[in-house]
Amino acid sequence: MEDFLIHNKPYEKQKGTACFAPYVDVSISALTGRKSEDVSFKARIDTGADITCIPSSNANVLMPLLMGKPVLIRGHDGGVKRARTHLMILSIHGFADALQSKAYRPDRGVLLTDSDIGLIGMDIVSKYWKITFDGVSQRFSVECV
Repeated sequence: MEDFLIHNKPYEKQKGTACFAPYVDVSISALTGRKSEDVSFKARIDTGADITCIPSSNANVLMPLLMGKPVLIRGHDGGVKRARTHLMILSIHGFADALQSKAYRPDRGVLLTDSDIGLIGMDIVSKYWKITFDGVSQRFSVECV
């Protein structure tokens, strides 16, 4: 079980969401090292998201953040627009070992959203994780590769 960051964690239902889903505990920090606030929140693993998204309310605590390059994004309405990314370090915390964590610095940065829930996108999932979803038991595991 050493390679598992998250092992057999139950799905969760967050306030304002329709169903149970796989969530991870996340904390973020600025690359500049000027701020040392503990900024933690829940993020849903979203294999439909190309890029990781962070709630603006959480990221604002660390401002000013380094800006990344702009990316084209397609919203749920199908519209395409250009958005700026922000560079930061994300730490994903383990389950069942809460002291275990893995830090990531997404190459393209992350998007800031108005949601109070973050999304862990394919920029992290496809590069660093092997995930097992069990929809019947509503549990999941994340193995670091």
